Amino acid sequence: MQDLLADLNEPQRRAVTHVDGPLLVLAGAGSGKTRVITRRVAWLIHSGIPPWNVLAITFTNRAAGEMAQRVRELETPRGATVCTFHSLCARLLREFAPEAGLSQNFSIYDRADQLRLLKEAIERLDIPTGGLTPAKAHSAVSRVKNSLKTPQAFADEAAGPRDRALAEIYDQYERLLAGNNALDFDDLLLRMAMLLRDRDDVRRALGERYRYVLIDEYQDTNHAQYLIAHAIAMEHENICVTGDPDQSIYAWRGADITNIMDFEHDYPNAVVVRLEENYRSTAPILAAASRLIARNRLRKSKSLWTMREGGREVRVVTCDDGSAEAEIIAERIAAHRRAGGALEDVAVFYRVNALSRQVEETLLKRGIAYRIARGTEFYNRKEVKDVLAYLKLLVNPADDLSCLRVINTPARGIGATTIDRLRAFAESAGCPVLEACRRAGAENLGKAGAKRSAAFAGMIASLAARADATVRETIEEVIAATGLEEALSKQDEESRQARSNVEELISTAADFDRTVGGTLADYLYQVSLVSDVDHFQGGGGAVTLMTLHAAKGLEFPKVFIIGCEDGLLPFKRDHAPAEDSDVEEERRLLFVGMTRAMNELTLTHVRRRVRRGRGESQIVSPFIVELGGEHVVTEDQTTGLPHSSSAAARYSRGGFYAPNAERKAIEALYDEHEQPLPPEYEHLRSGCRVRHPRFGEGKVLRLRQPWPETRAEIVFDDFGPKTIKLSATSLELVGQWD
Repeated sequence: MQDLLADLNEPQRRAVTHVDGPLLVLAGAGSGKTRVITRRVAWLIHSGIPPWNVLAITFTNRAAGEMAQRVRELETPRGATVCTFHSLCARLLREFAPEAGLSQNFSIYDRADQLRLLKEAIERLDIPTGGLTPAKAHSAVSRVKNSLKTPQAFADEAAGPRDRALAEIYDQYERLLAGNNALDFDDLLLRMAMLLRDRDDVRRALGERYRYVLIDEYQDTNHAQYLIAHAIAMEHENICVTGDPDQSIYAWRGADITNIMDFEHDYPNAVVVRLEENYRSTAPILAAASRLIARNRLRKSKSLWTMREGGREVRVVTCDDGSAEAEIIAERIAAHRRAGGALEDVAVFYRVNALSRQVEETLLKRGIAYRIARGTEFYNRKEVKDVLAYLKLLVNPADDLSCLRVINTPARGIGATTIDRLRAFAESAGCPVLEACRRAGAENLGKAGAKRSAAFAGMIASLAARADATVRETIEEVIAATGLEEALSKQDEESRQARSNVEELISTAADFDRTVGGTLADYLYQVSLVSDVDHFQGGGGAVTLMTLHAAKGLEFPKVFIIGCEDGLLPFKRDHAPAEDSDVEEERRLLFVGMTRAMNELTLTHVRRRVRRGRGESQIVSPFIVELGGEHVVTEDQTTGLPHSSSAAARYSRGGFYAPNAERKAIEALYDEHEQPLPPEYEHLRSGCRVRHPRFGEGKVLRLRQPWPETRAEIVFDDFGPKTIKLSATSLELVGQWD
């Protein structure tokens, strides 16, 4: 027992050794929070509490895996449940499927699948949507679900035509999900919260099973997660939450900072422990970050400090424009490398993805390796989603979305006309599309269409009958039996990369078989719940580029934060007045980014930046002013002359660029991509594989002109080259660029 406390400071020891009753651990950035929660799990079990009575919940699979590994390294008996909220709910909804009104073999749809289903919902309704695209509807429906409102409840309170349209879309979307025997991410929380609310027997059973509940990152919980946690702990109140209101940065996806702010109100007898010693950052970084966050009113007071002596001052660098900003950062990274520093020690953070482009291009030009941390990209690649769709269909034959994805992938002669007839037959007969394939002889498909459809259904049935092997063996058999292996056997570069990705998927299955074990359904649930940074890998001799949101929970010796300008940080949406709460969250976001830095921190801003296709003067972020002067040095790296290659800067020099049609045409060529694309297209780049509703799949060659006039030049597999206006169509990203 003593070994568990040997290297802890006094507040950490108090948090670890507290056993019964509610506990709030206010854990400042870099204060050893993960160490505390893992030691606490070990302490409870070594104190004689059965492992199966301990439930530890965190927010990413990556964090849960690391926590479970650390607990094992403390020689703790196995059996504790260490997982994310979503994986806990997926597991419990399968266990209590009859009570929740579900089938045990339900699919879990990722964002891409949800968008496809929402698109279908909108098309089926054929109503004025008030500008609700699938992406906007997705965000809106997610917010409604996180507030635990059913379609009927939302419809009853809908005010205005847009809300009424959303209520209809939500209702149709839920019907489509039910028809596919599927849930989305938000459903996992919604259904579990409602189950605990409506079934006292289930709530009491889980409270008895999980006698000690630990929740990490409690400031990030939403209303549904709050209800789930407190329902399980209702009888015994052995609930320990760790978190930091100063790092609450997910209100946009439903996180409610008042959950942690009101914990002592919910549990008046709660013990409160403050972890204030920072083990990560130098004193100058902490001093500047602390002055910044002190401006927030919605917080719990604490004072971060460190025993680390010295450290470089925080640098604030003023640049001419985005191009100069990227050049300055690239040169400082190059100097770091020349001095013997490792590239993996360096990270560049930004508020919006659009800011990464110039940094990427400059690093590439300078021969500096980089990686962009967008963790779910691997599972969004076409060939990977194809394999996963087959696997989902083996587990859930009612999953029409997966069935329609692979029914003719690879091509097996089941054309669009046959598929349309199968869908119509399935709808009229009230059966899944796969069942319609099996019964195809009863429908007017023609002899060849009926034969091929029935053969497809037979192949799926045969594979499903043998799906009790290891997950790796099942995937290998699916790849061979479906023709995917042969389709990927070409020797061109695209096929080689696709094969590599499929082989990597097989490796994830082998890892699952070895470390977790379980059924194919278990594996699919784990894959479906991968979060943005679960597959982020440090090291590899590359600089890391990522958003400030994605940086949470990570640390790097050398950090750059770019785009520190009013309107970008704090981020301001057009025609939407900023609320005090929005500004406070943006300030927390910068605080999170600053406290990722261990040794060196540089913040940059520019005087001009190309936005919406135009060069605009920029104002330094008010947050930079709030950092204060102590431990902060400013560097003016501007030239005093127009440095930008943007249209506005070129025009300011006069000469050739007179205000005429030729000038505008040239500007359009120079200024492409400068305005951020909408969320559904933010990851679109040259080299992407996309799917068009009419022309099918193809590869993006080039993007031209700023939004909303952006055109994509695409070579479609079946229709050849075409130019598509993005704002006038709906492209689905099915494979990421390399």
